[in-house]
Amino acid sequence: MKPRDLLEYVPARMAEAALGALPAGPADRLGLAAGSGAWRLGTRRATVERQIAASFPSRAPQWVDQITRACYRHFGREIAAIARIGRYGGQHLLPRVADGDVAVALHREVTGGGGAIIVTGHVGNWEAAGAFLAAAGLPMAAVVKRQRNPAFNDRMLETRRRSGVEPIYMQDARTRIPEALRAGKTVALVADQDAGERGLFVPFLGRDASTFRGPARLALSQDVPLFFGAAVRVGSGYGWVLEEIQRPDPGANAEREFTRRWVGRLEVQVRLRPEQYFWFHRRWKTRPTGTTAGD
Repeated sequence: MKPRDLLEYVPARMAEAALGALPAGPADRLGLAAGSGAWRLGTRRATVERQIAASFPSRAPQWVDQITRACYRHFGREIAAIARIGRYGGQHLLPRVADGDVAVALHREVTGGGGAIIVTGHVGNWEAAGAFLAAAGLPMAAVVKRQRNPAFNDRMLETRRRSGVEPIYMQDARTRIPEALRAGKTVALVADQDAGERGLFVPFLGRDASTFRGPARLALSQDVPLFFGAAVRVGSGYGWVLEEIQRPDPGANAEREFTRRWVGRLEVQVRLRPEQYFWFHRRWKTRPTGTTAGD
């Protein structure tokens, strides 16, 4: 391991171990405090404030400031929650997820026990979402990005496998996702980051956003259901959102329409809970041809 990688990994691993050893309540409170500290330091705060203000143009600056701080606190708490998943897997989430049994029953009714695609965004806690579904008995796989730091990469793989989620690297997705679907697994994709010039531009929070084609393309080509899912924070636990996305009529625009529909469901959740969205990434970085540069 390179010295720089070691210097990054060791403190993070120690923090994860400490947070994971705490009960849920103290871990949550420590995570909230850490998030407040990151807000005070101003880490990427200008990006967060700018994107929130552009997405909610009718809101006053004071509201933007309030949501910005709440966003930092939310993700500080969710990092603590992920540390507990790394230690205990997903079983401890079962009693903390409201309506989770209803979501799993819907999934089984729609799929008949077969494969499906679940697409989500960076809202709530996406790691908790996959771990919960696996703990609830659904065979799960998730598309993941290989991390630059090999120690972090190995730890993330270990955490997902411990929670019952089979990781699939993005570069292996073309072959391994169809295999997982044929085996009856549900494949989860977090697909709301900027997709560059090859993405589909669909409306999101009032502006066209470059969006990955993968979820819609896979559901259409593999003839499996497409769901939007999310585990959103509610008090000391989570509320579960799982909605089947209606398949569009066949045609040249089916992929775009399918994408537009699931992004619309994500937008609903972000408007309801703006402090739980990951505004730190530059969602509108790529702009359609002929428009000004994005965030």
